[in-house]
Amino acid sequence: MNKLLLLPLFLLANCSSSTSVQQYDTQQMETTTEQVPQDQELPTGVAASPAVERLLQAQKSTLKQGIAGRVLWVTGNQMPSPDVPRSSGKKGVQRQVFIYQLTKGAQATTIDGVFHTNIQTNLVTQVVTDANGYFAVSLEPGHYSVFSKEEQGLFANLFDGEGHIFPVEVKQGEVTPVEFLINYNATY
Repeated sequence: MNKLLLLPLFLLANCSSSTSVQQYDTQQMETTTEQVPQDQELPTGVAASPAVERLLQAQKSTLKQGIAGRVLWVTGNQMPSPDVPRSSGKKGVQRQVFIYQLTKGAQATTIDGVFHTNIQTNLVTQVVTDANGYFAVSLEPGHYSVFSKEEQGLFANLFDGEGHIFPVEVKQGEVTPVEFLINYNATY
């Protein structure tokens, strides 16, 4: 499988494999004012922030089908308290994102509940986010699992009721928005 790397601010339109990967100028996305149609469905437990919605809108003309989103780093105290203020919040980070065929927890070795190795499903593609965590990838309709590469293994902390690891559904002709939180150093 070809490993695809993205160059900042450039759209890679002609990839040698059937899956193409795209990266966008986040400056341009921040000026987008149109909203994503309300009929867009998010993966279970994932809410798109306004920034992810703007990303999706900016990509509508170029990305016809797949996943678009942002990887965010969350650290520190996230617990509400009258005595201790919450940490500053989420920050977009550059990461390598791996997209596998839909994977159940039993199809991987899981460490500390969120780090995964020895994944037994097929790797579909991988993409490197930009410096602010934005990414987009063209995919065929289907169900996928999304992971980020961390030192301890591939990270994903969202599971559905059937034990699938960070499940995302791509529908024909739609772009699925994803907000991927890396929060293993956060306290809740």
